[in-house]
Amino acid sequence: MNEGTPGLPHEKAAAVFHARGRQGLEVRLGHAFSDKGLLQRALTHPSVQGAPSNQRLEFLGDAVLQLCVSRALYLRSGEAEGKLSFMRQRLVREDALAEVARSLGLGGLLRLAPGFRQQGGANQDSVLADGMEAVLGALYLDGGFEAAERAVTALWADRISAADAALDPKGALQALAAERRLAEPAYALIGEEGPPHSRVFTAGVSISGKELARGEGRTIRAAQQLAAQRALDALNRGETGE
Repeated sequence: MNEGTPGLPHEKAAAVFHARGRQGLEVRLGHAFSDKGLLQRALTHPSVQGAPSNQRLEFLGDAVLQLCVSRALYLRSGEAEGKLSFMRQRLVREDALAEVARSLGLGGLLRLAPGFRQQGGANQDSVLADGMEAVLGALYLDGGFEAAERAVTALWADRISAADAALDPKGALQALAAERRLAEPAYALIGEEGPPHSRVFTAGVSISGKELARGEGRTIRAAQQLAAQRALDALNRGETGE
């Protein structure tokens, strides 16, 4: 009996566990893969040596997700391009992808190098987001756009429904800047005054290096929000000289 024999029952049990996990994932995705190897590749992190990783599928899945979310927002909302772009950005960013991946239990299904898993790799937002994109890429290749869109529509349903909620001033300013083909707004802390228990912060907001407005508040965020609102008002009145 060779040295690897004692480990075989454990390895077989692990293989059965992952096979069942992948089947459960297929149920939640609403698609049974014809090519099981595609799904396995989508779940294989680059830390695993000697196996094709999910990086190429991640690249494809990113585009698939962008298109599915863009179509969903276009069909449900009559908003201008800038606001649609801002809403899409929130829906496809890393933290949103990681949340969806956690809802699917994706971390436990990912194939990671043992050391990387022990370091908490399976719970890192970047790893989960990449894995989620790769799964969508594999889903597209195996089932076509309809299968991918069906999964995205189901998994992102609540997020898409909430995406057209009223934007706060910072979000609205970013959306307006995108709509007008301007650079993304940048915020800077200009100053702070008062005792530690009652600080007042001043923040400025600029686009392409030009300051549009300043705001004050008891927190940096509050100061930024007021600055953004004042910048919005100025842009809408045409007072910025753009």
